[in-house]
Amino acid sequence: MEFETMMNMVFLHGLLGTPEDWSKISELLPHFHCITLDLPFHGSAKLTEVKSFDDTASYLSKQIKIAVGHQPYMIVGYSLGGRIALYYALQAQCAKGNLQGLILEGVNLGLTDDNARKVRWKNDKFWAQRFMDDPIENVLNDWYQQPVFAHLTEMQRTALIAKRAANCGKNIGKMLQATSLAKQPYLGDKLRECELPVYYLVGEKDRKFRELARQEKLNMIVINQAGHNAHLENPQEYAKVIAQLIS
Repeated sequence: MEFETMMNMVFLHGLLGTPEDWSKISELLPHFHCITLDLPFHGSAKLTEVKSFDDTASYLSKQIKIAVGHQPYMIVGYSLGGRIALYYALQAQCAKGNLQGLILEGVNLGLTDDNARKVRWKNDKFWAQRFMDDPIENVLNDWYQQPVFAHLTEMQRTALIAKRAANCGKNIGKMLQATSLAKQPYLGDKLRECELPVYYLVGEKDRKFRELARQEKLNMIVINQAGHNAHLENPQEYAKVIAQLIS
C-alpha cells in the first residue's frame, strides 16, 4: 500500500484501556498521523452510552469523521477495539468515509454456535455484574487471572491492575454487556469476502488467538516476545510491522 500523503491511523483500545495505551506506538510512527480514540464508557467518552454494536459503530463513525473528514484512514484495533472495528467495517450501515483497511490485534471474529453464545453471555453477565457491584481492584485481580493473561508476570499483572483501576466499574459493566461477544455476529465469512486489506497481528505467546487465526486462515503476523497485548509488550516490533504494511 502506498499513499502520497501522511496516512491517518485510528487506534482503538480494548476493554478497560485508554488512548495512552498507544502512546509508544504513536511515538514510533512519526510518519503517520496517529489518532487515538476513547471507546464509549471510557475516559473522555465515559458519558457516552451505547447498548449495542450498532450504537458503538455509529459513535465510531462520528468520531472518525470529526478526526479525518474525507481523508483516507486505517483502523488499528486491539481486542474489543478490534471487534468494534471489524463490525464497523463489515456489518454496520453507518458512513465509513475513506476507510482503507484494518489492522486487528487479538480479535475474535464471533461465535458460530448458539450454545457457545449462551455460555459466553452468561460469563459476560457475571463479569459485568461484578464490575458494577464490587470494588474494581478486587474484580481486576480476578480478571487478570484469566487464561488469556496467563503469560503475565506478577509484576506486570500488578501494574495492569493499578493502571486499569482508574476506570468506573459500572461503566465497564455496561460496555461489557453492550458489546459482549455473544451479541457479535460471526464475521469470518464477510472478512473472507472483504476487498479491503485486513491484517491480523497476534502475540507469539497468545496461543488462543494464534490458533484462531490459523483455523480462520487469516493474514496473520506474529509479534515476537509478546502475549495477548502485543502493542504494549513489544511496541518496537509492532510499530515496525505497521510501518512495513503501509509503506
